[in-house]
Amino acid sequence: MARTTWLAPIVAAIDLIASVQAAHVHYTLDLTWKRGSPNGVEREMIFVNDQFPGPSLIMDEGDEVSIEINNHLPFNTSVHFHGIEQKNTPWSDGVSGLSQWGVLPGASYTYNWNATQYGTYWYHSHDRSRIMDGLYGAIYIRPSPDRDSPFSMISDDPDDIEAMENARDNPYLVTLSDWDHLTSDAYMQAERESGYDIFCSDSILVNGKGSVICKDPEELTNLQPPQIRAVVNATLTDKGCDPNLLVLQGDWAHHPEKLPGGLNSGCVPSEAPPSVFEVDSNAQWASFNFISAAALKALWVSIDEHPIMPLYNGQRYSVMVKLDQDPASYQMRVAGNGNQVISGFATITYKGGENSQHESVPYIDYGGINTTSSVIVLNDTSLPPYPEIQPATYADEFHLLTLGRINSSWEWTLDGTTFLPANLASMEPALINPKSPGLDSSLKIETKNNTWVDIVFQLVIPPPTLLQPPHPIHKHSNKAFLIGSSQGNFTWNSIDDAVRASPQSFFDTPVYRDTFTTSPAGAAWIAIRYHVENPGAFLLHCHMETHLASGMGVVLLDGVDVWPDVHSVKGGSHMGQ
Repeated sequence: MARTTWLAPIVAAIDLIASVQAAHVHYTLDLTWKRGSPNGVEREMIFVNDQFPGPSLIMDEGDEVSIEINNHLPFNTSVHFHGIEQKNTPWSDGVSGLSQWGVLPGASYTYNWNATQYGTYWYHSHDRSRIMDGLYGAIYIRPSPDRDSPFSMISDDPDDIEAMENARDNPYLVTLSDWDHLTSDAYMQAERESGYDIFCSDSILVNGKGSVICKDPEELTNLQPPQIRAVVNATLTDKGCDPNLLVLQGDWAHHPEKLPGGLNSGCVPSEAPPSVFEVDSNAQWASFNFISAAALKALWVSIDEHPIMPLYNGQRYSVMVKLDQDPASYQMRVAGNGNQVISGFATITYKGGENSQHESVPYIDYGGINTTSSVIVLNDTSLPPYPEIQPATYADEFHLLTLGRINSSWEWTLDGTTFLPANLASMEPALINPKSPGLDSSLKIETKNNTWVDIVFQLVIPPPTLLQPPHPIHKHSNKAFLIGSSQGNFTWNSIDDAVRASPQSFFDTPVYRDTFTTSPAGAAWIAIRYHVENPGAFLLHCHMETHLASGMGVVLLDGVDVWPDVHSVKGGSHMGQ
């Protein structure tokens, strides 16, 4: 396998909807709670239609989509369609306490929305931290036939372009996730009782399959990235984790004796069959569409003998692979990126190459470290949208959000002072009542329709914290432009002032996406700009599940001047209250 082309999430201008006749697509998802063993170890977990991950939802650009959720779980739930803009359907965003009441056990709820943008998305729980229990699955929206493709940027061979278009329409959907033997409730209880921001997992899964891999602590310590090893400065546990957690989290109160056995150390190996992707060289190209459903982990992803890609929580990438290698098997490697030395694996096998003795050459090791001198690493800040679109030159309002730890090692804030309620489902949904008493004024940003909004996320590293992980900040509803970033503090009163004083901190071609990642290295900031064009209540939050569950989010009340009348719409039905 020789050539790989990394494609940004290919997005079209929001108002460019293909002129095709919409079809109606309906899915029914039955949610159940029972025992399963994705990595060879049984635990209670969520299945969707008796599958884990849930079934892939496939549709075409322009389709009208209805998805019925039947909740057979022993707790409330909701389902968010990650990356779907919900244009004119804010009641189908799937966030308990914002766009709906939580769906009660035994109840049903139907989401209706339009597939206005093609590409790779996913669905997942948005009530507490149930992603950690398995409620997620892939979504793929095929582009309309008259949609211009970017493949002429890769090749000028018409056969190549046709092969890539075929691969695009029939991708391999690859859902990557971390997996722990504790349920989400037990994991969050461990954080509350121990006082730690815990980050250890038992496995990395590829399409729901993986193993528990145990290695010698000295070997794992040597596999740490050098910059992390310098900070931890200790022998890792047999699970590849910091042995005491205190080094990275300061001197707040901690109770190591209350960590559940086996969470941070005590690795017990188990084996389950890996995911296998069969490719056919006659197809010439294959599209691997990666989705990070990781609850805790930033990831490195590489197919042997191919470039390396960072993938943060909630992000998706489409990767075109030229199928021009000898028939054989090649490993897909998925490694933790920073906070634990851990990896998961899958196999890509050429049709006819099942018995080949060829050993593919890895580009990353078990710790995610580059093992070659010439390998290319994807620069995820240099991915312009296709077709090209630009934000407005100036914004109508500016907000500075300060994010970091607050009060303890495990509690987090996105506005610098307060917590988003962990149980949003207990509130009257903000879409029904934007003045909901459960929303403190500091936890919401109110905007007017058809305006442009600048938000700067300022990461601070105050004492006693020494280091933070990168925070993948996800914006619900329409995407935003990442327009700039820099180390240090944002000391200006507006983006205009910052551009004049520090033009090198801003991009000539802004990135257009729904998830933006902060720097892990000291004080730093990133700036986004978005257009308010979809009135409703939407969440802006860190996509690390433990961080969101402990308060790291704010609410965007977009278009309060033309608020939708949710009592007269037919977006959802059978809501539990």
